[in-house]
Amino acid sequence: MAAPSRDELRSAPAAWTSGESPAARFITGITWDQLPREVIDRAVMCLTDTLAAMIAGRASRSAMIADDLARAWWPGAAATSIVSGETLGSGGAAFANAIAANAVDVDDCGIYTWGHPGAQVVPAALALAEERRLSGRELITAIVVGYEIAFRAGRCVNDEQSAVHSAQRTYRACGSWGSVACAALACHVLGLDEVTTRHALGIAEYDSPDLPMMRAIDTPGMVKHGVGFGALTGLLSADLARRGFTGIEPSLDLDRFRPYTEDLGGDYYLPRGITWKRYSSCAWTHPALLAIEKLRTRHPLPPEAVDRVVVETYPDAARLGTRLPETTEEAQFNLAWPVAAMLVDGLVGPEQVADSRLGAPEIVDMCRRIEVRVTDELTRLYYLSEINDPEGSDSAAVTVTLTDGTVLTSGRVDHVLYPEPGWTRDEMHDKFSWLASGHLDPGSVPRLLAALAEVELADDSSVLVRNLAASLLPVGAH
Repeated sequence: MAAPSRDELRSAPAAWTSGESPAARFITGITWDQLPREVIDRAVMCLTDTLAAMIAGRASRSAMIADDLARAWWPGAAATSIVSGETLGSGGAAFANAIAANAVDVDDCGIYTWGHPGAQVVPAALALAEERRLSGRELITAIVVGYEIAFRAGRCVNDEQSAVHSAQRTYRACGSWGSVACAALACHVLGLDEVTTRHALGIAEYDSPDLPMMRAIDTPGMVKHGVGFGALTGLLSADLARRGFTGIEPSLDLDRFRPYTEDLGGDYYLPRGITWKRYSSCAWTHPALLAIEKLRTRHPLPPEAVDRVVVETYPDAARLGTRLPETTEEAQFNLAWPVAAMLVDGLVGPEQVADSRLGAPEIVDMCRRIEVRVTDELTRLYYLSEINDPEGSDSAAVTVTLTDGTVLTSGRVDHVLYPEPGWTRDEMHDKFSWLASGHLDPGSVPRLLAALAEVELADDSSVLVRNLAASLLPVGAH
């Protein structure tokens, strides 16, 4: 038998692409008509929330640097930067807008990801929506694809990390699995076939950034979760695969991860797998912030009356530390600063973690009164929650001692992540209005919210982004 020629070898399909791929089948086959109503409604709220986070983060130094780079490296007219309001190539817009969306840490968190899917999925989907003039239904379907793949890709990338103690954790941050999620939604939008899609997922996974998350906790910088590179790598990977570039077999196709993917299209995680933030800080701070809110509803806590604050928590939250921050990233990845800001200002929003506020003497002084303790019980409950044990919880307890000797204790306060209770559409619109203040022409906010509520009816969803860009106030105007 003659040996195969070089051309025959080159044209032979990779063996791993011959089997079934639940992920590729879902990505290429899902249609609007197949989406349950609760999934559609959740995706629209995710779009609204991420746009709000993007608007709030556009004035950050990291977003402005990213936008400046994008205008230099990826000029064009395909899509819009919400940072500057200028048009860019689609990859550049996705990159800059993703960094803006995560810049003040008020964007969503996703189940199994240990991170932020919306800050990658939504900017990538919006860039393609503008470039290809997608309808509202096409945009929402692409967003659903991105989220559903994000949940599962995150689970693959960080498999077994949930059982590892904080001190030994090496889990990879958002851009590592976000690259795969954004490649998936791009393959869906581009109409690629299953084999090409599998290569795109493999390219995205192989070329995804490494992102050692816990090192960013110890020494925070603008790199944060690598979301800009997640969005950009995903779009590049799909385009490379479309042109014939090949990748490795993606983890989503491996037998060991088949239980994570075989329910795609049947069991949607989106309705129960998203937590939206009320605070502009790392989610590990939120149990303590909820505890402070609980105390504030029961007792007046004027800052001058607070003598000492003890926060009881678990190792990951304690690892954020109590150092006085010098940058907004250090303020977001910090436990004492948000707690102090909550005691002083009564909220933790973009203003409380902004570079311009970091020297505020009243918050600095409050930080110095805060002590953090790790308890065995809260640690036990936290690690149970990480492996989705029903007994587990993401919890904290705060004790405030007043200058007159009064001791106030919150008791254990749980931050329920998945499924998160509450969040009506009106509450989401309130969050959008809050974060848009000072960034958008006030008169435009009701119109934009109305357009978001009816986005599925839009023949051309790119109009939404263009109208938003036209409403932007100059950075620094507020």
